[in-house]
Amino acid sequence: MPRISEGEKDEMSRSPRLGSPVHSALLNKPLSAVDWMATGRVALAFGLKPEELHSASRGYAKAARARQVSMYILHVCMGMTLSQAAAAFGRDRTTAAHACKVVEVLREDPRFDAVLSEIEGQLSASVASARMHPAINAGGPSDVFTA
Repeated sequence: MPRISEGEKDEMSRSPRLGSPVHSALLNKPLSAVDWMATGRVALAFGLKPEELHSASRGYAKAARARQVSMYILHVCMGMTLSQAAAAFGRDRTTAAHACKVVEVLREDPRFDAVLSEIEGQLSASVASARMHPAINAGGPSDVFTA
């Protein structure tokens, strides 16, 4: 019987397991570009990989906090409903509501608030910039990509 190396075990534990809530959520409802953009930016700020925020389990504290921040940003900054923000992580609406309350308390720390405000500003600017290019959004030809 073949043995699994420690590196393979680590890799298997990081990917969504077949049948897990996150795996099912990724198969049944693809994440939008905004979900990925917000998750990626928050993961970068926390020094994590974006997939760590999409773990089926709570994970370690740093990943759980980053997931809460992502849900907060998706709801408050990007205008998603609590249900939509939670679904991006395979979670329930009440989990997203709790995440928003936790992040609101954390925003009382000026350093945390400054970082979060910067992330919100960057994401808002990226979304606004992308929406300014109707030819790209419509899938039509555009001079944007020509040299």
